Amino acid sequence: MMSRILVVLMLAIFSIVAIADDISVEDKAKAQLTLAKWMKSRSDDKGRFLFVDRQTNDLMGGYSANVHPMIVPYKDGAVFVCSEIVTDNGDRVTADFLTVKVGDDFKIVEVIMNNRDSVKKMMGM
Repeated sequence: MMSRILVVLMLAIFSIVAIADDISVEDKAKAQLTLAKWMKSRSDDKGRFLFVDRQTNDLMGGYSANVHPMIVPYKDGAVFVCSEIVTDNGDRVTADFLTVKVGDDFKIVEVIMNNRDSVKKMMGM
């Protein structure tokens, strides 16, 4: 039973890695930079920003937890930049940013906080 679980997990990981390889290194860097700029523009001097936790519907404060977020293709050239936030009380929550390419750059068009299950459903996982 445990070996089956490991095989399924490995296949899922390899599938995500294979999909992510379809994005050029340059576009991965641009998508990550877009997220960094977005976070900075919405944060105070200490790097804290406010967001709505989609599990509790509470207004929360937090800080970016990932320097190199995961880039996952979605569809029609859109990609998810998947990261984490450390909340004011020390909890880690998922932070998924749907980005689209506009010209040579990327723009964040949707932010999904603390609801990775929703992102997985969107991706058919």
